[in-house]
Amino acid sequence: MIESTAYKENVQAMADYIKSLNKNLVGALFSYHPNGYKSYGDIKIYATQNALKSWQDGGSVSNLTKSFVQASGEKVAADLPDKAEIIEEGQTLKLAGIEFKILHESDGEGYGVEIPAINAVYRHMMGSKTHNILPAIPYIEAEIKELKDYQAKNYSLILTSHHAPEGKNAVSEKISYLEKVLELAKNCKTREEFISGVKAAFPDYNGEAYLQMSAGALFSK
Repeated sequence: MIESTAYKENVQAMADYIKSLNKNLVGALFSYHPNGYKSYGDIKIYATQNALKSWQDGGSVSNLTKSFVQASGEKVAADLPDKAEIIEEGQTLKLAGIEFKILHESDGEGYGVEIPAINAVYRHMMGSKTHNILPAIPYIEAEIKELKDYQAKNYSLILTSHHAPEGKNAVSEKISYLEKVLELAKNCKTREEFISGVKAAFPDYNGEAYLQMSAGALFSK
């Protein structure tokens, strides 16, 4: 299993689906979305040290979960793991006979996962039609570099927590998006100007809340 989700209803749907497969769940690669982990039974959880730290009090995932609770109350799966089997970036882990390579992600907190057997990669925020949370210009530049590495590796399947599975064209589309957002982040003077510019360039994108979060982080007014 790669990732859970943030709301109890969705966690239960995931747990029910896994049960319906009638297969043993041998491990979970949790990074940015470990919420509701108890619903999947007594499973071994794998995470990098930085990901585990982000789930603990004061960490980014912990803080985000608390903000979800403030907004949505009891609907949120607020339980986060307090321990995990530690894995390292660059490490290859074999679960149920399948190899998973642990990858660096730009924020340095969570991690991505390469699945060589199906020429696939999991990345937290992708999606050719979804805004990203982009907190700083160096972060955007790092995202572009990592996605150009994806192009070089020629992955045929892109998996993400924030969009449907896509093919390799999604990578080039996301690079174009990030390059335009980077240009706007450098040249705009205010949040409103930035938001308007991004919406004008990408009018059919989902995840406006993420765009608002990026604008709040990139601009002071």
